[in-house]
Amino acid sequence: MAHAEPGTIPLAGLESGAITKQARQLGLPVHALANHKADPRLLVSLIRLIRREGYNLLDSQNIQSKFWANLAAMLTGTSLVSTLNSWYANEHGKTSLKGRIYTSLELLSNQSLDLYITVSEKDRQSLLKAGLPEKTIELIYNAVDVNLSSITGNSEWIRQKFNLPKESIICTAVGRLVPVKGYDVLVNAVRLVASQIPQLICLIVGEGESKEEISTQIREAGLENRICLVGYYDREHVMPILKSSDIFIMPSRYEGTPIALLEAAALACPILASATGGIPELVENEKHALLVPPGDPQALAQGLVKLTLDREYARSLGQNAQQRISQKFNLDSQVHATWQAYKKALEKHKLREK
Repeated sequence: MAHAEPGTIPLAGLESGAITKQARQLGLPVHALANHKADPRLLVSLIRLIRREGYNLLDSQNIQSKFWANLAAMLTGTSLVSTLNSWYANEHGKTSLKGRIYTSLELLSNQSLDLYITVSEKDRQSLLKAGLPEKTIELIYNAVDVNLSSITGNSEWIRQKFNLPKESIICTAVGRLVPVKGYDVLVNAVRLVASQIPQLICLIVGEGESKEEISTQIREAGLENRICLVGYYDREHVMPILKSSDIFIMPSRYEGTPIALLEAAALACPILASATGGIPELVENEKHALLVPPGDPQALAQGLVKLTLDREYARSLGQNAQQRISQKFNLDSQVHATWQAYKKALEKHKLREK
């Protein structure tokens, strides 16, 4: 029987999943378990994979994978880690049905759990408030590895790509089109500054459930020529867009430690973002970025005006952020910390089994 080599960390995902496809393109070890989240073959496929390859630890990355991983861990005696990229009550709201359901499922699927990994101090505190012991939680910030020399793109390229006027000041947002990302706030902010900054164009990169609602809001505000929903692009194509943009904007109502913001910082793109979740842990207001209260279109509009009119200040923020990310949020540190967390989880698992 074939077994995985010691130290092997493969990805198990859905056949049609974006992460699965990207991992294959990069030549990484990946196992496709099923076609969709509710595929009844998923659990059986995961159990067979664990037993065939001899894997002894599972790391789930969202509530759906946590549900199946917990069951598989119980049935195979495998150690389980749950990586929380955002605490659900914070992301969806404590009073929302989705937030309550996801939070309940997360806490109810801890029968096999050995360790939590959180990506922000804000989320770590939320887990502590939910009653999780401090020794079961590790804080490991997300990180990025950006090869600056390999990323092309400039102001002329992006204007040609999206057919924008030469004098455009381009503000780019990247993320799923869902309520928590605050794109409705962004539309209102652009409406407030439309006459003051006629050259401002906002690109929103992403797809999601709120697309029609956002499109309607843009149309009703008369901003069809100022805000462009350009659809989904993979990381390879997003990076040149970020590099060529004048401002990166993240108007989210909540975030953990967002990769898009880290990548924008690594590219020295001036950042305007909400002071929410883990974002203030990544960048300091008025030193590495401009941070404004979440859900406040007036404050977001004022930030747009400042970064648009004071280009030298904007460039200094971008350069400061780039230096901070390279020093504090590099991939080597994240990999080492994650590996140590996995070793800790395995030790805890061994003690539980005795």
